[in-house]
Amino acid sequence: MKQKIIKLLEDYSSYEIPNLTGLDREAANKLVHEIYFKDWGLNNPKYWQAEMSGDVWAIYGKDFAGEWIDECGEYLCFDTEAEANQYIQETMK
Repeated sequence: MKQKIIKLLEDYSSYEIPNLTGLDREAANKLVHEIYFKDWGLNNPKYWQAEMSGDVWAIYGKDFAGEWIDECGEYLCFDTEAEANQYIQETMK
């Protein structure tokens, strides 16, 4: 399943993966997190940035169309840009 998700991420956002694979959202998101963090090596702050999303801040890839998903399979949101940037610096080492 992981290889299928890797292939799908070439053309689809992480948000679409559960619908495309039939996995429940939590399981799919955990696999996407593993792919981002371990397989693709996107575990460095230089790959991520805080962006305003509606009325909250979220973390998105700088050079790819991905939103950060934590190890629990959750998309994260922050009240301030500073909080999002602090998370990036502390988590992605």
